[in-house]
Amino acid sequence: MIMIRRLFFTFVWSACVCACVPNGRQAATANKPQYGSWGFDAAGADNTTKPGDDFFRYANGAWLDSTEIPPDKPAASLRLAMTDLTDQRLHDIMEEAAGKADHQPATVDDKVGAFYKSFMDESRVEQLGAAALEPQLDAVRAATSREELAALMGRHNSDFESGIFELFIDVDLKKPKRYTVYVTQAGLGLPDRDYYLKPDFAAQKAKYQTYVYTLLRKLRWPDEDARAKELVAFETRIAEASWTREQDRDVVATYNPMTIAELEHLAPGFAWRVYLANAGFNALTRIVVAEKSAFPKLAANLCRYSISDVTGMGGLQDCGQ
Repeated sequence: MIMIRRLFFTFVWSACVCACVPNGRQAATANKPQYGSWGFDAAGADNTTKPGDDFFRYANGAWLDSTEIPPDKPAASLRLAMTDLTDQRLHDIMEEAAGKADHQPATVDDKVGAFYKSFMDESRVEQLGAAALEPQLDAVRAATSREELAALMGRHNSDFESGIFELFIDVDLKKPKRYTVYVTQAGLGLPDRDYYLKPDFAAQKAKYQTYVYTLLRKLRWPDEDARAKELVAFETRIAEASWTREQDRDVVATYNPMTIAELEHLAPGFAWRVYLANAGFNALTRIVVAEKSAFPKLAANLCRYSISDVTGMGGLQDCGQ
């Protein structure tokens, strides 16, 4: 699956580069950038406004008055227009590839097409139901230790599991000539911690609990009503420990490089080495922690909470017991 995803994005990127050149001109312009209109838009200025009174209105007023924001967009800009064009080209590329793909794809194009065709086959998805998830669900049911749960959480980048932490690779903010591994807070099913903590979102939180109950019932999970309540309560504790969006915007506060031993000391009770090994980082020696003060609370929350109640299988004890 990982290889297919890599091939998928490699193909789409390569095909998009070709698709950016209008048909009939590819040979002549393949290596030349394509420019639109550029320069200062004098027609967009509002000459009835004095620059000293409102320079933004003076420079952009006529454009603001004549430009209509599309009903399905939050704004109007060249960046959004470029995104729409790219999305349309990618869609056309994948649709064409799906139309040519057979059951045993051999080329990169065919693999992309088969992957996309399978993803878009809603009737087959409905027919299979939860059957495709059974191996992952069985692994959760069979977990008898927090180390096993940490191992499952570590597979979130390549499988269906998720957890209270998330890993990703990006450019090192302090050493931009290299990449580094980051670990951040995670574990919330709703869009933001406020949905769990603010009274304004009480209705949405109640609907989310109903949604969790419905999923568990479809999965034939034991005691689905009780499990749904406990799961939302568990996520609420995660929300209480998590940083706010405003805190996460602080690029200095969210850059905390440390060794794996230091991470284990910061947030004990979580099987970090097992988690990292199952994420493919078994040889990692350095990691950047984002929400540093939240990590001890998140790990402690996992220790305090009765995970056996969530899994419905029993056998797990609190940390230290």
